[in-house]
Amino acid sequence: MIAILLYLIGLVTLAITLLFAGLEAPSIHATLLAAQGEGTEALLPALAQAAGQLQWALVPFLGGLLLMGFARIIMLLGDIRHALRGPA
Repeated sequence: MIAILLYLIGLVTLAITLLFAGLEAPSIHATLLAAQGEGTEALLPALAQAAGQLQWALVPFLGGLLLMGFARIIMLLGDIRHALRGPA
């Protein structure tokens, strides 16, 4: 039961992080397209600026993935325990 709750918390964290990162995507896309039009020397600073705008999303995204993975491991260990017990 706790594993399912942890999995859902991780899933919601991931979904919210992707939603808010997606809200910033149009401005980042416009910046990268403008830099591409200016030439290749302007592209690297524009990529650095885009990475700087999205750096806040790294910790919640990875945290949600780790939480989901940990919950999945707990679920699998529970399934193994039930399988080793045999039929009741």
